[in-house]
Order: sequence, then structure tokens, then C-alpha cells
Amino acid sequence: MTASDATINARALVIDRASETRAALGMALAEAGVATIDYANRQTTALGLIQNHDYDVVLCEYDLGGGMDGVHLFEACQQHYLLKPSCIFMMVTGERRQAQVMGAAELIPDGYLLKPFSTGDFIDRLNRAQRRKARFRTIDTAVRAGDYLGAVTACDREMALRPANETEDFLRMKTFLLLRLGEHQSAVESSTAALDLRESAWARLGLGKARFGLQDLEGARACFEAVKRDHELAMESYDWLARTLTAQGEMTAAQSTLAEALQRSPLAAARQTALGRLAERNGELDTAENALLYALNLSRGSFWPDISLYCELGRVQLARDDIGGARRTIQRLRREVPASNESVEPICELIEAAVLEKLDDRKASAELFEHACETLREQEDPLPGVLIEAARQAYGRRRQEAGANLVRSALGAASDDPAVLASVESLYHGLGEPEIGQQMVAEVTRDLSQLNNDAVIAVRNGNLSAAADMFISALHGRSGNVQLLLNAVNTLLSCVNQQGWNEHYMDMAQRYLARVRKQDPTNGKARQLADAMRRTRTRFGIDAGSQQQPPAAA
Repeated sequence: MTASDATINARALVIDRASETRAALGMALAEAGVATIDYANRQTTALGLIQNHDYDVVLCEYDLGGGMDGVHLFEACQQHYLLKPSCIFMMVTGERRQAQVMGAAELIPDGYLLKPFSTGDFIDRLNRAQRRKARFRTIDTAVRAGDYLGAVTACDREMALRPANETEDFLRMKTFLLLRLGEHQSAVESSTAALDLRESAWARLGLGKARFGLQDLEGARACFEAVKRDHELAMESYDWLARTLTAQGEMTAAQSTLAEALQRSPLAAARQTALGRLAERNGELDTAENALLYALNLSRGSFWPDISLYCELGRVQLARDDIGGARRTIQRLRREVPASNESVEPICELIEAAVLEKLDDRKASAELFEHACETLREQEDPLPGVLIEAARQAYGRRRQEAGANLVRSALGAASDDPAVLASVESLYHGLGEPEIGQQMVAEVTRDLSQLNNDAVIAVRNGNLSAAADMFISALHGRSGNVQLLLNAVNTLLSCVNQQGWNEHYMDMAQRYLARVRKQDPTNGKARQLADAMRRTRTRFGIDAGSQQQPPAAA
């Protein structure tokens, strides 16, 4: 067997707990012509490597130990946009796990490799996957630049060149992009077109998400139930089914759905958090506290710690009349999170304000609450979960306008985060006004999407300065969501490189990139933009740590 030309200069990652398997896969990749090969023996190491490198191939053992598997890792990479569209992700396993992997293969774009394997067979499969994925390289650039409209157009262009039976991969990417853009009706059409080709879990999930976005809850529910029934390893279907059942007011069924998912996959902080929230709404406070404690422990050891969980845990403990427990949560927060973290003090103040309210010391409670809100207003990037907790308390104090403003701030920072959207929906459902929450989510999502699209169109028309000013104006006084920030950085750097040094643009790009790193530390595009920023400074003769002014642009 010979190496494909596509493997030259490729970079691969091998993830497997067994050193002998890592070595065998590495040798096979080397024989296939892969230039650079990295290795990881656990999920955390793998995520760290994926964060710092742009991989062309990822070979991942299904069983990663500790209840984690390769499907979880792939879903994490998808959630945080860590892999480019042309990256090959292939599952590797032995016969003992073959049934599970075959069940999950529908969700992994490039299938699986069964151990033991021959090098020749491996190279053949790798070459086939490379030929298939090479078609995405024209889409890589648009996706990495945040130009999702351009990427959608590229998908359509590629599909127009091929017979219908060769378009599924592009329909999958197009559906993914449309859902990210909030273009739910178009996502219905693309996922339906994929289902016309064949029944698949990813297309049914995509259709369900699109219908959920269009408020077709019955249609969404049918999709998620079908995926859950036919693909029991598709854990995302449980999460979305629970969210749909919640929106339909079927809280007990939603909680049972999450509990069933956690029996299969307990080491998922977001799912434990969702269970805790549902159990609280259902009045099962012991279950709620246990789930939130579990989620907090998982979150602390993950790449994406969420310290706003301390707020939720304290609230549940107070609902159980456990004042001592809530104050111990404050102590735990101070002990476990560095005092330099700007979220620590407002979280402690919000919990203590609720404690004082419980003790009927309303004056002291109100003062502490106001101070926490003032601190949040002064922060450049307050955590969305903390803003929502403050909003919850504001509504409880009959401060409707303050509560609404806090929710808008949370949505402005994370309008594309399903957990934040679910928290907002839960908040307003608890207030007996679910339609207000739905309206606020729709308005903020629409406004941010329109702004992003307008700016991207301006870039494509060559109006870089206009696009840069659009982003700066939109992001003034609010953190914005991660994609908006990334697109702003990309536009500002493009403007500087094409039109000459602009200290204001470079300063704003640096600030926006810092916000992204705070909100999503593992974001792959942020890493690339940081490299682009360093190259831009070097091009203009500026040391990254200096305040030196560059020479005038030619």
C-alpha cells in the first residue's frame, strides 16, 4: 500500500489507554505518510492537544475509561468547534465493544476501525476517508473565518457538482451551519433532504433541533424519540427530548429522560445540571442537590468549569431550609476558586443575600443584593449563569425591569449556549410567563444573528472598516457571544493587514480575544486568531509585550 498525497504534511492524534495500541496506530499512520503524530492516553490530555493543534486525523479508542468514551469526546469537540470540517475522526475498538461502537458509528462521520487490523486495510480506509473529506477543504476556510453564510454557499456549490447520492456529507455540514445561524426553516429543508437519501440519526436530530427552533414541539419530540429509540447511544437525543418535554410542561417525563441518560453516561456535568434544575422544579430537592453536587464536582475537573453552579446549589439548599448548607457552599466556593476570579464575590453575595432574606433580614439582604448587581454591571464579562441567578432574585424582589435587563445581558453573552437558553426558559416558566422567555430568546438571537450576517456581508463586499465598526459598536457595553467575538477579531485583523496599522482595532481585537478565552478556553479558532495576531504584530515590527508604535504603513 502507498500513502495518499493528502497525508503529506498531515497531523494526526491517537487516543488510546493502551500503549501498545497507540504504538501500532502510530506505526500505521507513519506508513500511511502522516508527517506528525501526537498521542494521548486520556480524554483530558486529548482535549488539551486538540485545543492547541489543527488536526487532520483523530483516531480515538471507544472506551476511554472512567465512564467516558470516544462519542463523548467527539460531541465535546463538536460543541466547542475544535475540529475543522475536513478532519477525519475515526473510532477504534476491540471486538468486546464492537456492538456499542457500531451503534455509535452513525454519529461519527468517519466510522470505526476494529482491532486487530492490518496496516494495509487501515491505509485503504484512511485514504478513502481522506478523499471524501478533502472535499471540505474549501469549506474549512469559511468556517474558520466565521463566515457561515459563505460556508453554506460552498456546501451548495459542492452539492451542485455531484449526484444526489454523494451529497449527504455536505447536507450534514450545511444543516450544522444553518442551525448555528438560527436559520431553522432552511435547516428543516436540508435535514429533510438528507432523510430522503436515507434514515440517519444525525439528520433526524438536526430536523428535531430545527423544529424545536420553529416551536414545532410535537414534531421535535417525535424526532428525538425516534433517535433515542433507534440509536440508544445518541445521548444528545435524550438531552433534547428532555428540553422539548420541559417546553411542553411535562416535567416529570423530562426528568425521567435525563435520569435514563445518566444511567448510561453519568459523567456529564451539563446533563447532571439539567437533572438538578428539573428535580428542583419538580419539588424533588434531595435529587436536585445531589445532581448539582455531582455536576459541580465534574465541572471542577473539566476543561469547562462552571462556577455559577455554586449559585444554583445554594438556592436548592435554601429551598430545603438548609441555611448552614448554603453558607458552607459559600465557604466551599472561596476555598476552591481563586479569589482573583471576579465572579467569586458576586456569587457569594447573591447566596448570602438569599440567606438573609430567608432569615427575614430584608434590609441587609437588599443591600447585599444591590452590591452584587453593581459588581456584575461593572464587569466586562459576567458569567451568564450568575446573571440569570441575579435575575431570579430580582424578580423575587419584584424588580421586573432589573430582572429583564439581567436576562438580556446573559443572552447577549451566550445566545448560542443551549444551557443558558434552558435556564432562561426555566426562569420564566417558574414565573408563570414562559412566552416572555421565548420572546426574549428569539429577539436576542435574531438581533445578534442579523448583526453578524450584516457584518460578514460587508466583509465579503470589501467594506472591512464598516464591518469592523459594526462589531465594535455592537459589542460596546456587552460581552457578546463567542462567535460574534471571533468574527469581530477576524475582521479587525483583516482590516489592519489590508489597510495598515490601527492601534484601536488591535486593542479591541486583543480585548475580544481575551473575552473568548474566558468564556470558552478551548476554542480552536481563538487559538488560530491569537497566532494571526502575533503574526500581524511581527509584520508591523511590534513586539507583543511592548507599546512601541509601528512605522507608517506603506
